Amino acid sequence: MKIRVIAFLYGIFVFSFISAQVSVKVGDISYIDGLKENQVFGYGLIVGLQGTGDSRINVTKNSLRNLLKNLGLEEDDVEKSKNVAAVLVTASLPEMVRVGDRIDVTVSSIGDAKSIEGGMLVQAPLKGADGNTYIVAQGRVSSVESGRAGRKLRTTALISRGGIVERDIETVFSTENMVTLVLNEWDFDLANQIVENVLAEYPDSRPSINQNGKITFTIPENVNFSIFIARVQDMEVTPDYGPRVVINEKEGTIVMGGSIKVSESVVSKDGLTISVRGEKQPVGAALIKESTTVKDVVEALNYAGLEASDIVSVLKALRDAGALHAELIIK
Repeated sequence: MKIRVIAFLYGIFVFSFISAQVSVKVGDISYIDGLKENQVFGYGLIVGLQGTGDSRINVTKNSLRNLLKNLGLEEDDVEKSKNVAAVLVTASLPEMVRVGDRIDVTVSSIGDAKSIEGGMLVQAPLKGADGNTYIVAQGRVSSVESGRAGRKLRTTALISRGGIVERDIETVFSTENMVTLVLNEWDFDLANQIVENVLAEYPDSRPSINQNGKITFTIPENVNFSIFIARVQDMEVTPDYGPRVVINEKEGTIVMGGSIKVSESVVSKDGLTISVRGEKQPVGAALIKESTTVKDVVEALNYAGLEASDIVSVLKALRDAGALHAELIIK
């Protein structure tokens, strides 16, 4: 019986996408230089846990003593408390934020707490790389899923809109009436398409491709800055990315783009021999008939009884041997 690629016996799924010319907007594959997220982090305490907090972590107990002391309470009998957990608090500030904006924050246990579900984060300052406080976070935590069968993480949690921005971030993305685009993944053909499209509509924009992989434009006279940027980001180009095989070893997933070729080769693993040939010839039950693509290789390996981890190992070996004509990305 023929095995379909999208329904393998050992829980490994392969999706084969046929290569096609698809137009995308410039704004979807690039960003404006100077507009970026900023990471902030801090230390805090989760309280209100039901005996699932830290039990033998001195930093937690000392932090709790200091917190009570700042509230005017002198209390030394906190040794037996398991309702408190020390956490690292992290967040990402969007490109443009204002004082008073609310941001999601993530809290992660740094002690031996069994669970921080249902706890309350006590007010914690979050600082940037420059040492300044940009967010103050506080609130009840909610659990997050690990991504595997809906399983919940008990030592990492989210506080939705729990951070309040306390300091503006000065963003500079235009200097001397010029603006710069940065491609998410550099490609000369894409850069050339963007330059030609912008020149066709704005001949005075004087675009240039810099050696650092950035595309710089001059804002034409009598053209509104925001209108120019919006129009450039709305222009469409046609990317032509090379073949890729993306493997997620943890979840046993393989995603392929295009009709990826495999050179003639022989794979032997645990006594099983798989022959990959480009010409027609009789082959055995465990061999790959007229196979030239990764899709056929994976399908045959699965049919021969190899598990997901073994199939991933074979693809790695094909890549190392130079028989796999695609970029192999392993996550």
